[in-house]
Amino acid sequence: MVEVLMTKESRLPTNVRRASILIAAIVYAAAGIFVTVNAGAAQGDGADNLPMFGQPKIARPENLKKADDDFIRDSTLRFGNRIAGSNTLAAQGWTALRARQGDVAMQRFNQAWLLNPKNYRVFWGFGALMSERGKLAEALEHLETARQLVDDPAQRVALLCDLGTVHSEYAARLPPDRQLERAQHFVLANSRFTESLENDPSYAMSWREWAMSLYEQERYAEAWVKVKQARENRAEPFPPDFLKKLAAKTPEPK
Repeated sequence: MVEVLMTKESRLPTNVRRASILIAAIVYAAAGIFVTVNAGAAQGDGADNLPMFGQPKIARPENLKKADDDFIRDSTLRFGNRIAGSNTLAAQGWTALRARQGDVAMQRFNQAWLLNPKNYRVFWGFGALMSERGKLAEALEHLETARQLVDDPAQRVALLCDLGTVHSEYAARLPPDRQLERAQHFVLANSRFTESLENDPSYAMSWREWAMSLYEQERYAEAWVKVKQARENRAEPFPPDFLKKLAAKTPEPK
């Protein structure tokens, strides 16, 4: 979703927005400090560079299951408990993601997942990495899992914004022969933006991203309404080309 929607991204097509998901998560990640951890949980056949080590599609070998168990035991002793360890490693994953160290980020998120398979920050991170790789369908699966698990109201607002953004981006990339699926994902995008703003009407990024989503939906008058709300809430400036394209479709209301 995307330095979690941290860059001055332009509207599609682009890969910058994919790399920037997750604004509020940066606040969480900034508190993380890298520590040395047992790398025995990594898998050398490439599965270590996939969310959850590729499970359940890729079976985990017995020797690596044993390494995972050792890692969990050692990390629990190191951090005091599994929840604390998972949160620390997830924070390190976000730090690595912001530094464009995707492989390190995936390793940290996977290690955090081993310690706490219900850590929403981990699935948010998986979604960010899959989005950065252009695998938007997989990104949505992980982000929707994060939505089901998130227990922090402030983080939920930002997560819903990211979900709306990725649903919209996925819809915009679908070919003409998949119009029904395209419409379904735009409906989901609108639903996620709506819920985000119901939780916090002053969350500027949701207004901003929703405006750009509505442009893709060819709902230009509604897009201008969201542009106005974004400006009133002091959102990051829109890309100039976006506003020019929107004005070419429908002049800005006076």
